[in-house]
Amino acid sequence: MKNAIALLVFVFAMPVLAAQDIFNVLSQDASIVVDVRTEDKNVWIKLAPTNLSDELTLRISNKSQDFYRSWFTGETDLVSSGFRGNDVWSDRVETSANYIEYWHQGVMVLHLERK
Repeated sequence: MKNAIALLVFVFAMPVLAAQDIFNVLSQDASIVVDVRTEDKNVWIKLAPTNLSDELTLRISNKSQDFYRSWFTGETDLVSSGFRGNDVWSDRVETSANYIEYWHQGVMVLHLERK
């Protein structure tokens, strides 16, 4: 009986499997972007507490730093708002692009490449 209960707990507690860590980090300024998490087409970043109120600009492309694709807005730059909570995954983006760039005050602070 204990084995059956343990098996049920394991089955119900087991997370849904999804492709994780699907991007390589090509460059990262860890003083601004302290952590990165990827799953399927989603990318989450965690900003340093001192940068939570700052705006970020995101750019996507199929080739590294070349021919930026348009976002759903029709623009090649997507500006992320500048208000976020404390110690949370501060930004999330969903894209099928091969490369994602995060810019902060005109400097690239994170560059990701799809594996």
